[in-house]
Amino acid sequence: MSLTTKVGFLAGATATTIAGAAFAGTSANVSYEDLQQRLDAAEAKIAELSTTQNADWLTEQRADDIRGLVQDVLADADTRASLQGSGMQAGYNNGFVISSNDGQWMLRINGLMQNRWIYTHTPENVNPVPPGTATGRKGHHGFETTRAALNFSGTVAKDYHFNMRLLYSPYNQGNTPGPSELEWAYATIDLSDQFSLSMGKQKFGVMREYMVNAEYQQAIERSLSTYYWATSSITNGLKLNYANDSFRANVMYSNGTAVSQWNGGVNQNGSFLSDSADWMFSGRFAYKASGTWEQFDEMTSPQGSEAGMLFGFGWAVWEYDDKTGAALPVGADVDTQWLLTFDASMDFGGWNLFGSITYGDDKANAIGGGNVPDGHQWGWQVQGGYYLTENAELFGRFEWLNPKTGNDNDNIEILTIGANWYLAGQNAKLSIDWSYAFDSIQTAGVGGGGFTGFVNQADKHEWVLRTQLQLMF
Repeated sequence: MSLTTKVGFLAGATATTIAGAAFAGTSANVSYEDLQQRLDAAEAKIAELSTTQNADWLTEQRADDIRGLVQDVLADADTRASLQGSGMQAGYNNGFVISSNDGQWMLRINGLMQNRWIYTHTPENVNPVPPGTATGRKGHHGFETTRAALNFSGTVAKDYHFNMRLLYSPYNQGNTPGPSELEWAYATIDLSDQFSLSMGKQKFGVMREYMVNAEYQQAIERSLSTYYWATSSITNGLKLNYANDSFRANVMYSNGTAVSQWNGGVNQNGSFLSDSADWMFSGRFAYKASGTWEQFDEMTSPQGSEAGMLFGFGWAVWEYDDKTGAALPVGADVDTQWLLTFDASMDFGGWNLFGSITYGDDKANAIGGGNVPDGHQWGWQVQGGYYLTENAELFGRFEWLNPKTGNDNDNIEILTIGANWYLAGQNAKLSIDWSYAFDSIQTAGVGGGGFTGFVNQADKHEWVLRTQLQLMF
């Protein structure tokens, strides 16, 4: 019998009893105290029945809960056993990572977006580079997605590594074959704890400012003078690497480099038929006096980071393939070319200094109205930043370069000042900077005009205002 039925019968009986007693009146001679006792007894019985029924209900609910909990535990155990068998871990560690438990198999996925608004002003009406853009104005301004990239890197069977990056940019290879390209793609084999071998499409690894990825620069863009040099580009080749706690070095044999790589030059990064040099060797030696190698992966030194000093020396020597027209003018017999560069970086945990000087002999890259003047170009730059707060940084840079473009006054002198707001470290950063050129800039002969924002103009005093929102993961 259910609780409701029992309580109903008991309540009815109680009501009948009380009513009967009430109707009996004085003949039954029932006292008020007697009625109260009977009522109390009935309420006690009702409470006892309710408690018994609730106890049974709680017992059934508890049993259902326990059964559900056991099923959840068993399902979780099965899932963990399955994951253990596959050896998979997933999470975020400088990118989204999928890895085996022992780390011998790993995939890291990174992404980058750099969206800019740029205003450039020249004293005279000019036709900017690249061609086909707005012409005949002193001022040019607008929005652009300068870079949008996906990077895939990781480990295969412990001793083998890969790194490849898909990049969209309006300045990729002069839009030939298009604005999207495989920026780099190379594989690395660990030969020992200190030696490794990399093969594929990769950076030369000579000049530090170019070696640091675009997303870890201090200014919005690398210096125009850095883009000028032949090794500030990407090629196909074989590179031997050495690394220990204090020293890093590499030696590379590659296809060489084309003229004006970032300004519509020849695509030397494709098939073996695009080989622009008979041969090319390059390399770099770096000494870390203090700090960590990881901190020098970026050009800044945040507050609270470790102090450190890094010194680097890079070199390259190559022979152009005169028969393919890699030399300028086409078919010219160009002598063996070379360059030397030295850089120093100092981090102080809240402010930093960087400087470099480069000297080389590159006749084919010294373009002057169809003439090939003597090489012996050289240039230098200094750069530094200071954190006003944990998230706000001021920076400045001055660069000087004699590119031997054949003009009477062809030195490049550019001052850049700006600020960074680190909204979420390097992962979300808002930047603004302003660059002023004291002399004329022939970007058609220098390169880098696209990414830096400078246009092709023969007069002095061009200036560029750049803003950038960077998001990366």
